[in-house]
Amino acid sequence: MKLPKNPHKGMKIYCHKCKRDNPTCNHYDIHRYKVKIHVVGGDGRKRTKVLNSKNYNDAVKEAIDFENELKATNYEKVVIEEAGNDYSILDAVVQYQRYLSGQHKYAHKIKKVSVEYQKECMRYCKFFLDSLHEVRDLMATRVVEVNQNDVARFYLWAEKHYGAKSFNKCMGALKAFFAFLIDVEEIMMKNQFAVYESKSVVMKDVTTLTKEEFQTIIDSIGVVNPFQLLGGKGERKNMYKPYLVHGFKLFLLTGGRREDVVELRWSDMLITIEGVKFFKIANKKVNRIRRTEEYNKYVPINDDLFELLLEMGYEAKKNTDDYILFPERNVKAKTIMDALSKSFSHYVKESGVKKDISLKNLRKTYITWMHRAIGKNTGLLTSHSSEKVLKDHYIDSAVLSAVEEATLKIRMFGE
Repeated sequence: MKLPKNPHKGMKIYCHKCKRDNPTCNHYDIHRYKVKIHVVGGDGRKRTKVLNSKNYNDAVKEAIDFENELKATNYEKVVIEEAGNDYSILDAVVQYQRYLSGQHKYAHKIKKVSVEYQKECMRYCKFFLDSLHEVRDLMATRVVEVNQNDVARFYLWAEKHYGAKSFNKCMGALKAFFAFLIDVEEIMMKNQFAVYESKSVVMKDVTTLTKEEFQTIIDSIGVVNPFQLLGGKGERKNMYKPYLVHGFKLFLLTGGRREDVVELRWSDMLITIEGVKFFKIANKKVNRIRRTEEYNKYVPINDDLFELLLEMGYEAKKNTDDYILFPERNVKAKTIMDALSKSFSHYVKESGVKKDISLKNLRKTYITWMHRAIGKNTGLLTSHSSEKVLKDHYIDSAVLSAVEEATLKIRMFGE
């Protein structure tokens, strides 16, 4: 954004973040034209307005209209723009993105959120802007002008595009966006998304694997057809990998998330004075959200898991920093994670197991049997915040009736 050599009287370029006229910063996405009008007979007083248009000639027209309005009201009209609390809807979303990414000017109000959460919030905000753009000029529409008609139009759009769970997340994200404008930016306005009818989410039954089903999947590796047909041109992809058997067993016996299992190292193993073995690993999910490296989680090494580790070379590798799974890797961890996920689904189908399951069901199977052994303390090891989260998402109700045992001597499938 530039001013011509001889700009219209009082015209400036203004940065909403730096709160400066004619700034030298690189916050180009929130720069706007601004006009300062001297009050005639006002002892140097001025009236200012940040203009909507990013086109210089259109901005000049806005400036002239503003000056005429001031003259008509004897310069009594005051537009408070420099406080930074009267954004266009487009600028408001830009400010929200800065806030979520930790770059907001009010550092004391910033909450630490994950990058994935930031992307999700911005995606829903973009959809709202798309909906609003059908009837309004996004640069000319102030956030205080958003009304219930705009909410209703977006509500109907979201109903058509999302299931109940995603619909609630979408509407909740917009409610949080406007709460940010009110609570953080201190804009005097009503949260138009404060009241809406959320959708009832029907919880699916938690699905775990039996010992026979898991063994059937393992036995199918190297036996059934390893090729998966890709859509479109009849292409085939070989889903077999030499680390699948050990990988699937590690998922089942540690209950870890994909990155936990794939990045697990022999050096993560610790042994207490009493001889209790466990893995101490970074709690990547919590650390990402809180932007720290101080949180860890602990995976008990029970008899099942230790037998597997012996099979994978424990005696030779126990004092090394090698990866436990596929130590000779020449690809990124993400590539291995994706291969494990896709290959598991392939071998479930080819093995004839009829359940609708994926790799994450191995974690649910583990947590189910963990809960049988140590009950309400399960969340201490799985990093879940409440018993309700476990029951809703991880614990198979068929196993909940088993007598809880207060011990870490877990045997998978109860044997």
